[in-house]
Order: sequence, then structure tokens, then C-alpha cells
Amino acid sequence: MSGPELAGLLLPLGVAALRQATPLVLAGLGGICSERVGIVNIALEGMMLAGAFTGLVAGRLAGPLVGVLAAVTVGMLVGLTHLWATRKLRLNHIVSGVAINLLALHSTTFLLRRLFNQADPPVEARIESMLPTSLFTGVALALVLVFHLVLYYTPLGLRIRAVGESEASTRMAGVDTARVKMLGLAASGVLAGLAGAYLSLAQVGRFSDDMVSGRGFIALAAVVCGRWTPLGMAAASLAFGALDALQFHLQGSVALPGELLRSIPYIATVVAAMALRPRPPADLGRQEE
Repeated sequence: MSGPELAGLLLPLGVAALRQATPLVLAGLGGICSERVGIVNIALEGMMLAGAFTGLVAGRLAGPLVGVLAAVTVGMLVGLTHLWATRKLRLNHIVSGVAINLLALHSTTFLLRRLFNQADPPVEARIESMLPTSLFTGVALALVLVFHLVLYYTPLGLRIRAVGESEASTRMAGVDTARVKMLGLAASGVLAGLAGAYLSLAQVGRFSDDMVSGRGFIALAAVVCGRWTPLGMAAASLAFGALDALQFHLQGSVALPGELLRSIPYIATVVAAMALRPRPPADLGRQEE
């Protein structure tokens, strides 16, 4: 295969990989914000779903930019709900996350049918005016650099990392750990809501039942594989995005079932998480005494 032919094959695949990785990077940054302050956040899936639905509804009513604002606001509220459940009610972090995911899934399905007067599946709502995917991709990549600098080169980043490693010791040093955790969960919800808005307002221009399709869990796996660092998470997200783009490219050109091809990113997620076994922040998932 000649050079131009190879470039003609790889360039579209690379663009598709960036497009598929963008929501993973945004949600993954949200996962870092939450888990670096000690809160396990498998609720990323529900935050993305709530953001995608709210963004599309608001976008249809008032335009896509208002849709993005609505998506990040709802995402933040869901993030703070997760904080309230785990800190005030002292729910197990996994239980709270599962509850949020189920609530987001079933409430968006119910509202989709009620608001758009469609009783039978498949149900979906579309938006006429869409935002460019390149805008979200640029923001996601810029945020990776910003979060790296904040986390490792600022006093705020030091406090965030300290809370995740030992909340008790950090509190004894005079840091308001409750405020740091609130900031972490609010930022987590904002970023996951933005990832959801990308799906409904830029990538596909519609909302359908369970349209997030496990991307929140893949984003969390990217956080783990990237060792809870922005740069590592972004690299893992790009790898998962490339695999996702590859399975789309292979469909119809290889003699393998479509279901098997679509499972490639999820299989890779499980294998990578099992193989790397990185060390999480010491206080991650710890229930307050």
C-alpha cells in the first residue's frame, strides 16, 4: 500500500477516533474530579444521560448553546446529589451511583415518551441546529492540559490530591475538606453533563433511549487505566476511541458478526483494567466515620 493510500485510510480513522474519544475525555475528567477527592463515581453514566436529554430538550426550545448550559447545570445537580447521598446519607458510593444511573435511565425514557408523544419504541427526539464536534473536541483537549496544570502545579490541586489520599490528615492541616469535595463533585457533574451534551447536540443531533450506551463506564475505566491523571486518562480515552472507530470501520468489510465488533471497546476496557491494576487514591470510597 502506497503512502497516499495509507494516509487516506488512517486520516479518516484518526478523525473518527478523536470524535469517539471526546465524550470519554470530558467524562473522564469528571471522574478524576470526583475520585481524586475520594468519591467513587460510577454515576458518570447517569450524569451523561441526564445532560444529553436536558441539553436536547433545552436546545430544541432555545438553541444549542442554551442546551449546553442546561446540560452542565443538570449534570452539576446530579453530581451534588451523589455527594449528598454519600456524605449526608452515608450511602455506599457504588449503591448511590447505581441508583443515579437507574433513575437517569428510566426518568429520561419516561420523559422522552411523555414530552414527544411517542408511545412505542424506537423513540427518539431530534434537534435541527447542531454544534460542531470540533468545538467540543478542542475544549476537551484544552481542559486536559488545564486540569494537569491545576492538579500538579497549584495549591488547589495539592488540596484535591491530599483529600483523596487522607481526608482526616488534610482536615487536621486546616483544609476545608467538605468544600473541596463539593467542588470536586460539582465539577464532575458539569463535565459529565458536557459530555452528554456533546452526544445529543453535536455528534448525533438526537436523543434516544440509553443513548450513552456504557460510555460513562468506559470513561471511568479510562480514569483507572490512566492512573487518575488527566494525561493518562486522555491517552486511554483516545485508545478506546480508536477501537470504537475501528469497529465501525470493520463492519461490513470483515466476516464477523456486528455484535462481536461492537463489543471490541468494552472487551478492551475490561482487559486493560485487569492488566494494569493501578493504585487508586488511598481514601477512595472511604465512608466518613
